[in-house]
Amino acid sequence: MQQSYILSFAEGVTVNAPSEDRIEIVMPVTYKQLTLSRLSSGLRQIIDILASTGATEEALAEIVTEKDGTDALAKLYYHLMTFAKHRIISYSIIFNGKRLATLAPNSALFSFSHASINPQSNYVLSRFAYIHMEHGEMVMESPLSHGKLSLYGQEAAVMTAELARAQTLAALCDALPHLSPDTVLLFLKMLVGAGFACEVKDGKAYPEESAALMQWDFHDLLFHARSRLGRHANPYGGTYRFHSKIEPLPVIKPAIMEDAIPLYRPDMDALSQKDHPFTLVLEERKSIREYAREPITERQLGEYLYRTARVKQVLCSEYQDLSRRPYPGSGAIYELELYLTVQACRGISSGFYHYCPERHVLEKISGLTEAAMSLLEDAKSSTGMEETPQILITIAARFQRLSWKYESMAYSLILKDVGVLYQTMYLVATAMDLAPCAIGGGDSDLFARAAGLDYNSETSVGEFLIGSKRI
Repeated sequence: MQQSYILSFAEGVTVNAPSEDRIEIVMPVTYKQLTLSRLSSGLRQIIDILASTGATEEALAEIVTEKDGTDALAKLYYHLMTFAKHRIISYSIIFNGKRLATLAPNSALFSFSHASINPQSNYVLSRFAYIHMEHGEMVMESPLSHGKLSLYGQEAAVMTAELARAQTLAALCDALPHLSPDTVLLFLKMLVGAGFACEVKDGKAYPEESAALMQWDFHDLLFHARSRLGRHANPYGGTYRFHSKIEPLPVIKPAIMEDAIPLYRPDMDALSQKDHPFTLVLEERKSIREYAREPITERQLGEYLYRTARVKQVLCSEYQDLSRRPYPGSGAIYELELYLTVQACRGISSGFYHYCPERHVLEKISGLTEAAMSLLEDAKSSTGMEETPQILITIAARFQRLSWKYESMAYSLILKDVGVLYQTMYLVATAMDLAPCAIGGGDSDLFARAAGLDYNSETSVGEFLIGSKRI
């Protein structure tokens, strides 16, 4: 007899029976409820089995036939289809009485299918599949899959490892003598059907050699899939998961140094009357990689930082303090910090500084150390400039300031905040006739070393150059 999958309710599904003729099935994450009434004794037993040990579809059919007769089979399959539609059924493979693997829904688009396996074809693990630990279990996921696969025991791990190289079903069975051929076949069908493995055609992993997928890096597609809704069932959005567990980071980063350099504060009312028209600023905005002979001045730098990043107002809220600044910030949390590597600025000595947006001052961390000079050299190389940048503004993030509130999407919000800050910095620089240039990437380890920061707590997520403009 050919081996079959064991059906059971997915992890997190709860079953309540408030009355004799009513059963409520509560779904995980969404907590939506599926209510069933007037169930036969056979179907009630099926619900109990799915909520506990699980059973094959054939075994479930036998139970219903024995309890309710063959006419009840239609209702059984209707309910199984309903459970599958609501994505509350998981599918397991049992070998020698032990669970080998369980495939569970991971998104609203999950649909179980076990692929047809061609004995002549080679199969290989998807380059997008990855394994990680979750709640003490080894779990396989992929941004191409709408399911999550839990792996149990060394047999599952060994079979997964064997598929790191392309091979046929027969070769896979030979490599796994401790598993029955039926078990290997069933597992391979599950992997391929769920999108964790794929067939090799003409020496290429199909469909991963499509023009679209070939141009996705593993980490980019994973980041895209996990930071947006649709391909995971993880908690998402402003969940405040650390409320009452960990104190939130303060809205203003505590002062780094006692001595600080006060910066020029422009008259914003006067500026609003004489500034360049907004449309002109938008049209003239561009990256400029050449500077005037005279460097940017302290007055210009003070006005620039005041107009782009100062704290305009601190707001108290129930969970964490917030603020208002010139650029938009996710949830008004403002996790970004500005660090300036000053090579040339009239009125401010060369060195490495932190900008305090509330006091509008520069706190000097160090002179131009080897690490700080390397930041400047990296910026010069990245932009193809011939001269050393006058000022490099490194944008860092206090990550836990956002992740204290947001789940699944925190880092993606940080990158969006960097983007809107970039635009604000460009527009202000254009209005002030300065030379701005954003940089596409940088060395976060190098920055953490220069600033003396813990990489996991605060480090760079963006870089921006500012200097005097050639007229």
